[in-house]
Amino acid sequence: MITWFREVAPIRTKLAVAFGSETFLILAGFLAVIWAGNGGPEGLPVVVGAVTLLWSIVGGYVTWRVITDPFTATIERMESMVAGNYGAPVRFTGYRDCVGRLTRVIDRFREAELARQRAEGEVRAMADREAERSRAERLREAEVRERLDRMIGSLGGALERLAAGVLTERLTEPFAPEFETLRTDFNAAMDRLQEAMRLIATNAAAIGAGTGQISSGADDLSRRTEQQAATLEETVAALDEITATVRKTAEAAIHARNVVGTATQDAERGGAVVSQAVQAMGEIEASSKQIGNIIGVIDEIAFQTNLLALNAGVEAARAGEAGRGFAVVASEVRALAQRSADAAKEIKTLISTSNQQVVAGVDLVGQTGRALERIVAQIGEINGVVGEIAASAQEQSTGLVQVNAAVGQMDQTTQQNAAMVQQSTAASHNLLQETNELAAMIGRFQIGAPVAAPGAAPGRRRGVAGTGSRLETSATMRAAAPARPVTPRAPAPSAAVTAAAGDDGWEDF
Repeated sequence: MITWFREVAPIRTKLAVAFGSETFLILAGFLAVIWAGNGGPEGLPVVVGAVTLLWSIVGGYVTWRVITDPFTATIERMESMVAGNYGAPVRFTGYRDCVGRLTRVIDRFREAELARQRAEGEVRAMADREAERSRAERLREAEVRERLDRMIGSLGGALERLAAGVLTERLTEPFAPEFETLRTDFNAAMDRLQEAMRLIATNAAAIGAGTGQISSGADDLSRRTEQQAATLEETVAALDEITATVRKTAEAAIHARNVVGTATQDAERGGAVVSQAVQAMGEIEASSKQIGNIIGVIDEIAFQTNLLALNAGVEAARAGEAGRGFAVVASEVRALAQRSADAAKEIKTLISTSNQQVVAGVDLVGQTGRALERIVAQIGEINGVVGEIAASAQEQSTGLVQVNAAVGQMDQTTQQNAAMVQQSTAASHNLLQETNELAAMIGRFQIGAPVAAPGAAPGRRRGVAGTGSRLETSATMRAAAPARPVTPRAPAPSAAVTAAAGDDGWEDF
């Protein structure tokens, strides 16, 4: 029980027990005094007082040992830890009351601080070792820096001379073993760069000559292309006019074919009318013959009537006075028969004349019909010829339209070619200028003895300046300068171009 009160009971419980005991003793003393005053035992207050005093002493000691001493010792341990004493152990860590909780926290803090101090010691030891290593490293770095300074000085001088255009510079002083590869690589790179610059210089001279030739040829080609474009443009205009004329001719031929077709139809209708006229003439001739026959009958009737009248007159004369009236009638009948005979003769004469005229008319109408048939046949032939002419003109018009379109496309293509040629000419001039600039730039370098461009034609090989100092390219570049505008005659290129190009024949291009 005492162990539980000392090590487990919370501080509030401990204080409550202490103050409760003191209060109980005080109340017991008051009750003993009151009881003694009311007739109780006289020595009771003294006994109660002695017990109370003894309990107070025991309670004070217990309170000091159980409550005050752990807190005081804990605070003193905390103060010693603040002063830097982390070696002594912390007491009361086995308690489960507030003091135990506090001391366990303090003990963990002490252990953490001890671990930190051990870590700091290790860090200081490591720092000392690192400082020693750093001093050794600085010494090595100083030595390496000195070697690097010497190497960088040599390399910087070589690079400075390289920047000045001297490609014959080499690093002859040996470097440190770890940097010897850099020196050999630099010398090898300079060898390759010098060789490359020699080849570039030689090829630049050849390119300059070829570029001048290309520029001259491009100028000539541009002029020819412009002339061809102008000629094609005039051709297109002429073809437009011819196409318009042929189109009008085709339209006129179609109109003539239509007119001839109409005339053919009219001639065919005229032939039909003539055929009808011939038929009508034939019918008139037949009618005239019938009328002639009728007139012959009338003439015979008149003749018979005249005979009858003569007979009647003879018979009237025989009758004498009685037949006088009958003789008058017979005379009138004979006169009437005579007039009928005369009229029939005249009609017969007219019909004969009419028959002759009808025969002549039939013959003329027949000739007219045959003429119209020939005219219709000829008009048919003309219609066929005009149709062929119209079809041919239409085909020619269509063909000319296609030719005109093709020539227009050729003109457009030629215009585009002319533009491309102008661009090529400008590009060739720019290339020549850039080649001159490249040659001038290469001329700033000292590249030693010249070399011939591999695979270059003998006429295109150019020497590099004399005694191994600087490349002499200005004369070559001036020789390869752009040619002046060419004339229809063969161009007269400069000497360098002539030597480089020979008989390339740009004028024939």
